[in-house]
Amino acid sequence: MLEFKKALLSLGFEVEARRLSVDELTTIHVPSVLLILPLQTLQDTWGPPLGHYIVLWPLDEENVRILDHPRDPFVLSMGYLAHLLRDAGITNIPVLFCGK
Repeated sequence: MLEFKKALLSLGFEVEARRLSVDELTTIHVPSVLLILPLQTLQDTWGPPLGHYIVLWPLDEENVRILDHPRDPFVLSMGYLAHLLRDAGITNIPVLFCGK
């Protein structure tokens, strides 16, 4: 995530790194980069985390556009996204908040 943070800073974004619970995701109101880590990465390894990055782009109070290359962007409600992550057993998510 450090590489993403440096790249975002060089583009003029203000960046704040935090870990959020799935329930706290619904409070995101700025573009954000999330690292979705599989459970075994969190529990069973000493190496660098293996995971998947997505970008959340809030559209309004409830909906977010998800950028997940190479897929086309799509829109979900934050509540449904939290539900999907919770069902997958993901509870702790590293996040980079990107403000201007």
